[in-house]
Amino acid sequence: MKYIILIILVLLILSCSLKRTNPLDPLVSGTEDPNRVTNIEVVTAGNNTINITWDTMINIDGYYIYRSYGSNNLYELIKDEGDISVHEYFDNDVEDISNVWYIMSAYIVVDSAKLEGYRSEPTTWTQ
Repeated sequence: MKYIILIILVLLILSCSLKRTNPLDPLVSGTEDPNRVTNIEVVTAGNNTINITWDTMINIDGYYIYRSYGSNNLYELIKDEGDISVHEYFDNDVEDISNVWYIMSAYIVVDSAKLEGYRSEPTTWTQ
């Protein structure tokens, strides 16, 4: 038993000395992750269509929009918006308009990979 604990301890110490090489790691790249998307508004825009708007952000490369049917359910990526001048999206493929929720995040591109910022709180439409 002593040897097992000693081996685990040695492995833990050695793993702490590994060099960080992930280009999306802010400690490696020196890049800060994007801020949260703010002022997300969700309104109905007709049958099975939801209009989502948000504040435009600077120093980002795009937005992710996720949809779920329930605030605590699994969210599915429905839009990768790479045009940062866009601050509106029409979701025309809504199955259950009475129980649809959205979250958003902004991202930046670092070494051809996307570094996603924190996701917003779930938002749904109001009558």
